[in-house]
Amino acid sequence: MNPYTDDRSVWFRVFVLLVVSVAAPLNQFKVPPILPFLMDAFNLSVSKAGLLMSLFATTGLILALPAGFIFQKLGYRVTGLLAVGSIIVGASMGAMSKSAGMILSSRVIEGIGMSFMTVVAPALIAMWFAADKRGAPMGIWALWVPLGSTIMFLAAPPLVTYWNWQGVWWLGCFFAMAAWLLYYFFIKTPPRPSHVAGHSSSPERPTSSDLRRVLRHGDLWLMSFVFCCFNYVFIAFITWTPTFLNALHGISLARASLLIAILTILTMVSLPISGWVSDRTGSRKLVCVVPMILLMPLFGAVLYVSKGGFLPLVICTGFVSGFVPTGVFSASVEIVKDERLAGMAMAVILIGQNTGMLLGPLSFGWIVGGAGGWQTAFWMLVPVCAFGAIAGWMIKIR
Repeated sequence: MNPYTDDRSVWFRVFVLLVVSVAAPLNQFKVPPILPFLMDAFNLSVSKAGLLMSLFATTGLILALPAGFIFQKLGYRVTGLLAVGSIIVGASMGAMSKSAGMILSSRVIEGIGMSFMTVVAPALIAMWFAADKRGAPMGIWALWVPLGSTIMFLAAPPLVTYWNWQGVWWLGCFFAMAAWLLYYFFIKTPPRPSHVAGHSSSPERPTSSDLRRVLRHGDLWLMSFVFCCFNYVFIAFITWTPTFLNALHGISLARASLLIAILTILTMVSLPISGWVSDRTGSRKLVCVVPMILLMPLFGAVLYVSKGGFLPLVICTGFVSGFVPTGVFSASVEIVKDERLAGMAMAVILIGQNTGMLLGPLSFGWIVGGAGGWQTAFWMLVPVCAFGAIAGWMIKIR
């Protein structure tokens, strides 16, 4: 038994890491529940409104590999503080924006936090836990995105009613400030050396050849593509579904946002379950591939269900979606077979994640605003899921 994984302090740090990480998606997903308000405030078209989500991912895409190198050079402490600090700067700048250009620029700055946190957190967990015990903590930490988005989908509608859209932005800023303090005071004990039981790597820093080996790993890039496909469909769906329900079904934004909040709550339920399933079955591949297959008919059914049918649809979509991130994060570290290289492995995954986050909402908005309309936009999600499932099956991983 690995004494470190049974140490209460390490599980406390996992909890703190989760709370700190939530600052990034909480700020990322403050756009969808109040998107019509932002379109009116800044005179944005449907296609340009998609940039409010996609530009957040642009920074992550550009900084993906640099974030990995920065993490390897500066370590987890400085990189983590830099991640949350960028969210504070971006959110405060956005709250004071007077033009579309300024708020779009602030979204780029906020995106730095997401890109760095995606690298830091899984790398820390990889150093804290042995490979055969990593699924459960990865599943718990993977709650960060649905938890952050759920908080914002529930909080944003009442906030925008009383304090306009700026109130939503300041909430994200204040949460990030609290997260920065938590990271500063509690995530400062160095992880134990990776040569403890269950770890395969040596305690020395990785060399340049080690990092190049990661970047040349075909299976890691395939896993990045899987996560690209998942983020493409998932982020596009939760970004535009509230507006779709409001425009075509006459459902209020508050109720539409509540439906998406229910979806993310079900995702939170399934994330720890997926970690347990992954560890119990010993398979990372199935946890990634099977959900991508199940999402195909769910996205295809969006246009054909009645108002009353949306609730069971979002429940199923939310629960199934929670399995993919756990499988991706756990498998990525195992693919490179060295916990020291976890940061660089996550940088490769970050490229796929942010490519999907960038293209999903943006292309969906272009299709809706163009000749395709809502029907084509939702059906487009189905083949993307299929591509992700095929790529996942090709990966040589347990």
